[in-house]
Amino acid sequence: MYASLLRRLTRSGLRKGISGSTPWLIVGMAAGGLRLVRRLARDEEEVLYRAAIRAGDVFEVVARPKQ
Repeated sequence: MYASLLRRLTRSGLRKGISGSTPWLIVGMAAGGLRLVRRLARDEEEVLYRAAIRAGDVFEVVARPKQ
């Protein structure tokens, strides 16, 4: 919900702002900045490999420390 609202405000604000509306340009830039901060601040692990596991399959999990 929050992400879709920010995406809509970014798109509409920049579109209307480039057309000449300074307040909309500010709204678009602020919403885009918030989206960028949220993307940089998220703490998700990177998926390196994904596979379907069936009964009887054997697999090994190896974790390496963050650098």
